[in-house]
Amino acid sequence: MVQILPPLPALRAFEAAARHLSFARAGGELRVTPGAISHQIKQLEEWVGSPLFKRKANRVVLTETGRILANRVNAIFGHIISAGAAARSAESKNVVHIRCQHSVAAKWLAPRINRFLDSNRGIAVTVQVGPHRWSAAEKVPDLSIYNARGSVPGYRETLLLSGQLGAVAAPSLIPTMPPILTPADLLSGPLIAVDFNEPGWHDQGWEAWFAAAGLGHTVPSISISFSLVHLAIEACIAGAGFALVPNFLVERELLDGDLVDVCGFALPNTQPYYLIEPDPKSGRDEVELLKNWLLEEAIAFSDQFPSNRQLKSR
Repeated sequence: MVQILPPLPALRAFEAAARHLSFARAGGELRVTPGAISHQIKQLEEWVGSPLFKRKANRVVLTETGRILANRVNAIFGHIISAGAAARSAESKNVVHIRCQHSVAAKWLAPRINRFLDSNRGIAVTVQVGPHRWSAAEKVPDLSIYNARGSVPGYRETLLLSGQLGAVAAPSLIPTMPPILTPADLLSGPLIAVDFNEPGWHDQGWEAWFAAAGLGHTVPSISISFSLVHLAIEACIAGAGFALVPNFLVERELLDGDLVDVCGFALPNTQPYYLIEPDPKSGRDEVELLKNWLLEEAIAFSDQFPSNRQLKSR
């Protein structure tokens, strides 16, 4: 049976337009005119049989069909990019593929992975970020960093990052609050929350933090929420409000003074991250080297920020 593929140039134009929500910016990226992008989108809409964008005065927005297609196309393009990168480096280096939750990749792994690469020049690392529950049809990564999946046949889990949840803020926000901040004072301040959009996962949240601080059951007013922790951290750095985040994701920001712990009170993190690997092991030395290095880095962090003490207060 002959499979009818969508027009591939139109898919590329659609991916760029969906990412930018702008035909002009998509055209600039692909070095074609906005009119050429619009023509490609119309061609793809005819193939799909449904509109992919709603055209408004100065912008475009995705329709529901467009949103679904954009998510799938993004995943496909990501696989193509990863496959190409692996193919380019496979001849000269041993490649370790690691899949990771977005915020851990951005705030914990990316800032320190250079130390592993400097000590292991013959090894290349490919990091792919994505949702906790990926498709079983995808290639199994050598290592993964996610919240615990429980006892899953074919995988083994090792605790990597636990830590504590502390309330942090940008130094510029502190002068707007009482001189000595208490947890109760934060109820009147702008609060940033994390609202995970994955079924089965939830933010431990401000309600639990306030309750542990002795304030009983409260329903705090949230100023803004994000689906990813590292986006909440960036908003917090910019002064948008107080954020409740795991200390291992703001280690550098606390040490550099970009964020401060505002109350000196921390709540144990009940959703730790685990290092997940296929069982049985691959037996590849480069995978074992990276695994051991990740565990050593986590131990080094725990020694600096022990779980049996509160976060350092400002």
